[in-house]
Amino acid sequence: MTTTEDTGRAGEYLVAYRLEVAGIRTVHVNLAGHDLWCHTPSGRLISVQVKASATPSVQDHRTYYIFYNRNSIWQANVFAFADIDTGLVIFEPTMSKRRKIQVDAFTPELMLSSIARFFY
Repeated sequence: MTTTEDTGRAGEYLVAYRLEVAGIRTVHVNLAGHDLWCHTPSGRLISVQVKASATPSVQDHRTYYIFYNRNSIWQANVFAFADIDTGLVIFEPTMSKRRKIQVDAFTPELMLSSIARFFY
């Protein structure tokens, strides 16, 4: 049986893979509020907190992934929302305690544009 820790760890490696393929060097860290440190081509160091989901929920006839932030320390520069099912990631600047993202929002185009927005 997959635990939330398993899903979270898979999300961290998925996000690192997506960023590495895009030319962003990543290092996995185990610090409160930080999952990855990323070195951009321009020389900036960006911290990323990863939130991952593998099971969508249906609410109001729409299908969502729901991401929870149980951490009280929100120090990351960027939050990565990983859809384990499709292998796609969306990057955003903030995170609330609970974030819903529609399943069909995870597209390769949005993933690439959000990587460009925060890392280039």
